Amino acid sequence: MPDLPAFEQIAGLDGVYSTSNGKLRCVAIRLNSGGLCLYSPVLGLGQTARNSLDHLGSVEVLPAPNQYHNKGLAQYHAAFPQAALVAPADVCARLKKVTGLTFDPLQTVGLELPEPARLVFPEGLKTGEVWIAVGAALIVVDAFAGAGAPELLKTFPRYGVGNASVYTTWVQRFLTQQSPNMLVPCHGSIVRDDALSDQLVALLRQIS
Repeated sequence: MPDLPAFEQIAGLDGVYSTSNGKLRCVAIRLNSGGLCLYSPVLGLGQTARNSLDHLGSVEVLPAPNQYHNKGLAQYHAAFPQAALVAPADVCARLKKVTGLTFDPLQTVGLELPEPARLVFPEGLKTGEVWIAVGAALIVVDAFAGAGAPELLKTFPRYGVGNASVYTTWVQRFLTQQSPNMLVPCHGSIVRDDALSDQLVALLRQIS
């Protein structure tokens, strides 16, 4: 896999940066401490990406945002051994078995995110996914993709959902309340659309 390019700020999101390798994205978020959280580390951490991170701040936290996005963690842990390894509580044991690394549960340790950023734990999933909401922007792993409808959902409803009724009810309520107009996915391009929330809710209703 080729080396990642430099992390660059996402337009409209202060303290949020991203880089991508093909269709896979890693997001760096500045914490209250001034350090960085790297959401979904992507393989290919070369000197260019390292240099850009050194300029932005110290890498303090490496979250595994679900049980599948773990392939880059060993590489990043070796590069940033001082960074805390965290993951949703339900998948910490599985991740340790797969990676050999030990993770602290995000629900317990949290992240020192600056307001208005916050962790979001969707209900009804079997993948242990965690999102980060930053105002009207939503940073996600596998639930939604950077593509037009209906590809926004990809294959997620067929493999990521444990209880479809619980998940669709929860996510429709969340999207209606949150009304995101920007989607920063780990797969695909960033989506900006004032009607994003309505589009996602409509798609979810079709599969529920």
